[in-house]
Formats: sequence, C-alpha cells, structure tokens
Amino acid sequence: MHRFADRMLLIVLVAAIGIMSIRLFSVSFPARAEKNDSIKGVSYLAHLEEQDVSNNESAVDAVRAKLEAQKKKNNEKSNKDNKQNKSKIDKKYLNADFPKVFKNTIISGDSLVKAIYEYGILDKKTVRAEIGAGTKYLSKITKKLVKAKPKYLVLHYGENEVGNKDYAELFVSKYKKCIQTLQKKLPDTKIFVDSIFPVLKKAYEDEPYLKNIRYYNSLIKKMAGELGVTYIDFNSGEYGMFDDESYYDADGVHPVRSFYTEQYLPYILMKAGIKLD
Repeated sequence: MHRFADRMLLIVLVAAIGIMSIRLFSVSFPARAEKNDSIKGVSYLAHLEEQDVSNNESAVDAVRAKLEAQKKKNNEKSNKDNKQNKSKIDKKYLNADFPKVFKNTIISGDSLVKAIYEYGILDKKTVRAEIGAGTKYLSKITKKLVKAKPKYLVLHYGENEVGNKDYAELFVSKYKKCIQTLQKKLPDTKIFVDSIFPVLKKAYEDEPYLKNIRYYNSLIKKMAGELGVTYIDFNSGEYGMFDDESYYDADGVHPVRSFYTEQYLPYILMKAGIKLD
C-alpha cells in the first residue's frame, strides 16, 4: 500500500515539474513577431499586452519608448534630407515673384502642369495645359504658341501615354514632330522638355503600367538630345520632390501646391537662366 502511495506521489511531482517547465519556457521565449510587421517590436508589444499587465507594465513602457524614439529619429532624418534637397535651389529663386519672372514664358502640358494655374500660382496666359493632354493637344495649340512668341517654352507631356509601352516610340515620334515645327516657327524661343514625373511606390502597386515611365523618359531624353533642346530630368535625385513624399497628393502621382513653388518653378528658372530683376 505504501509502495502504491509512493508511486502516485512520484507521478504527481513529475507532472507538476513538467507543467512548471512549460510555463517557464513560454514566459522566457515570447512568440516570434510576424514577418509583415512594419515596425520592429510591434508583435512583441502586443504579446506583452495580452499577458498580466501588472507583471509586464514596465516591459510594455520600455518597448513603447523604444518605438517612439525610433519614430522621432526617422522624422528627424527625413526633415534633414528635405532641407538638404531644398538647399540645392538658390534662395533667390524660391522667393521669386513667379507671375513677373514667367511673363515671357509659356508652360504647356497635361494636368500636372495645369495644376500651376489651378493653384493660382500662374495665369492661363502662361500655362497652356489641359487634363489628359498629349501630342494631339500640343499639335492643336501650336499656332497659338507661335502667335504668343514666348522667350521660353516648357513642354511637359507623356503622363497620359505611358499606359502602353509599345506606344512609346510612336508617342516620341509625334512629340518630336511637334517640337520641330515649333523650332522652325519660333527660332528665337528657347525650348525645354520635362521628363515625366516619377511616382511613389504605392502608385506603382495600384497601377503597374506606371513602371513604363522610366522607359518613356529614356526616349524623351534621347529625343531632346537629337533636337538640341534642354531636357529637364526630374528623376536624377537632385530634385527634392522625389525624396519627400509630402510633395505628393494622396494618389502618389500628382504633386501638391508646395512642390510647384518650392521645387518645380524655381528649378525651371535656374535651368532657363532667367534673370530676376
């Protein structure tokens, strides 16, 4: 009888030790964070909060503090990068009286430059653009551009053509023909050709065809070289917009007002060599 009791006691002790070991292991090694966490430590923080708050309060606070510190560090780096990008544009151009200095300039293109007028930065006399515009629109307004005889002409086309990569060469061929006509009829006008603006990663994810932008730009740049007009590259990394997501609207494609006043127009002035009297 005593042997039976001893055996039962031994079994109970072994079971108790096993349960305690399992609990100790689970506390010592918390669940591994999910791979898709956007911030390191979020899954661990959630794990702690699911346990007894009284036992893990200090650990939760420590993780929160670490995450906040990292967030602050990232924001500071972003602000520093933005300041460096903006510093590459001469301050005198940032503070320019745009309606005055662009009085002898015409900017023609699609919705991305029409926004300059819609934001009230420049008037319709300076901005000749339409939503959805392409080379057909440029060809249509050629006579009006010639009649205006601008000293500087900035062309921004291509965004509405990138949907089909196979169309790129035909688009550039039509674009080239329009520019050649303008060069012939406006021999004293200095012509500039913009690259197509790049977009944010989320825009590529929503609309994969936007990946054609790089290819289109390579053809536009080549065309500009052949025609002897100035190509303005907004993909080179020297331009603040593309290192600063705050210059984009929610769609990740269209720029907001500050981009035009802090980046685009000052940069055009620098490239054109326009004097600020």
